[in-house]
Amino acid sequence: MINQIRNQLAQAIDAPLVDQLLRTHTELKSNYYLGKHKPSELEGGHFAEVVIRILQFITTGTYIPLGQTLARFDTRELERYSILPSATYSDSIRIHIPRAVFAIYGIRSRRGVGHVGGDINANLSDASFIVVTCDWILAELLRLYYTSSLEEAQKLVDTLVTRKVPLIQDFDGFLMVLDPALSVPRQVLVLLYQRGASGASREELGQWVETSPANLSTALGRLEYNHKYIHSAGGRYFITRSGENFVEDNIQLHM
Repeated sequence: MINQIRNQLAQAIDAPLVDQLLRTHTELKSNYYLGKHKPSELEGGHFAEVVIRILQFITTGTYIPLGQTLARFDTRELERYSILPSATYSDSIRIHIPRAVFAIYGIRSRRGVGHVGGDINANLSDASFIVVTCDWILAELLRLYYTSSLEEAQKLVDTLVTRKVPLIQDFDGFLMVLDPALSVPRQVLVLLYQRGASGASREELGQWVETSPANLSTALGRLEYNHKYIHSAGGRYFITRSGENFVEDNIQLHM
């Protein structure tokens, strides 16, 4: 999936920028899911720096190379993009994405994340804002340069990154739950929590959870119908919001 997105975006945006965009997005989401708010917010700043270069490339055909310092992105830059001809550039390029980048920089630079002395330390609320905003920017770039609807673009963004749960170790696609004392239903929930929008098939869960087929069936049935913690569709199982809340409130995800 990520290669498909990369190849599509690289038809309109310089490939090194696309690669760095997806890399920073992966890092910021991974840190966010691990509860590492400051690294997540810092990576959001890196994501914004790539987006600035993408805006430069889209509007001028060139950009400040990766690794070189960018000029300050301020209200004058917002004005420069906003006066671009609307017949040539979409409102997203002229207005919405630049303002979203400006907001990300405000959180990163002024609230104790990018510099010492900010008035507010890194926290879940700020990290959540940055993650959602970066998701939106990526979805919007997909909508503009990937032949899909906004809904399809958002689904692609949602499938880009799985949660990185320290309790689970990935052996080339084989997921192992490292707490042998965890019950079968909780193992299922943790696995589906990490898989996110990708979900997992019954066959995959049967390989990853050490239990009998009968016990697995019982656990899946109770989780889906008794508690509404999971949902099955198209031969796959997905965790619900209720299931996510249960995992985060009741299961120790860190080793």
